[in-house]
Amino acid sequence: MRKVIIAGLVLVVLIAAIAWVAWYSPWLAVSNVEVTVSDAPEVAGPLTVDEVTAAAGIPPGTPMLRVDPAAIEARIAALPLVRSVHVDRAWPTTLRIDVRRRVPVAVTSSGAGYELVDRDGVVLRTVDGPVDGIPSVAAVGEGLPAAVEVAHDLPGWLAPKVEVIKASTRNDVTLTLRNGATVLWGSAEEGKLKGEVLRSLLRTDASRYDVSAPGVPTTSDDSGAGTAGPGGTGRSPTAGASPGPPSPSPVSPSPVSPIPVSPSAGE
Repeated sequence: MRKVIIAGLVLVVLIAAIAWVAWYSPWLAVSNVEVTVSDAPEVAGPLTVDEVTAAAGIPPGTPMLRVDPAAIEARIAALPLVRSVHVDRAWPTTLRIDVRRRVPVAVTSSGAGYELVDRDGVVLRTVDGPVDGIPSVAAVGEGLPAAVEVAHDLPGWLAPKVEVIKASTRNDVTLTLRNGATVLWGSAEEGKLKGEVLRSLLRTDASRYDVSAPGVPTTSDDSGAGTAGPGGTGRSPTAGASPGPPSPSPVSPSPVSPIPVSPSAGE
């Protein structure tokens, strides 16, 4: 019986010692905080490691077991430029903080001036005017979130070519390119496919490109003459119009003065 009691006392002391070491001892206290912040364009504004560390609010010497990762994540997530954050322990004494920044995808105008917004429509900061390489959005109502979503999904090669994204509904998003051409994008759906189709269409010199139905894309020029894109049927301005100049027809002499005739679409 005595041996059992002694063994029990030893076990209690051992458990207490382990608990003290884990909960109070400086041997397992936070001594190193590793912060990683994802990249973002310079125009988005600075988000430094020092800012993140200060927001984390980890007192020096805090035992690892007493660190509350969820509370730290909530404090860091309150920073305007933070999109997401993950905190985990790297035993025995390191805390790792991984921060993903909000990235500007569009510039919107408001009563306060011009604002950089991310994919969620969150305002990152105000700027003096349009920003090179980032599309401006001129949209209202349901068109605003649709235009911002399209701005986010634009492929990297296309975004710098877009000057303005306009929309009044979720299905009439239109891009104005920096060369003056317009692109009827339609809804925000199938953005990747629409980008691929548009890249092929841009090989054709036109003033208007329509990828709202990417399976039947079209192009047209200022006169309204249209051609089909890859796999498309095309649209022409006048039903039954000939693709080339009409053959001349003999005209009998007549004393009536001739009536001027506008040239056909194909002339």
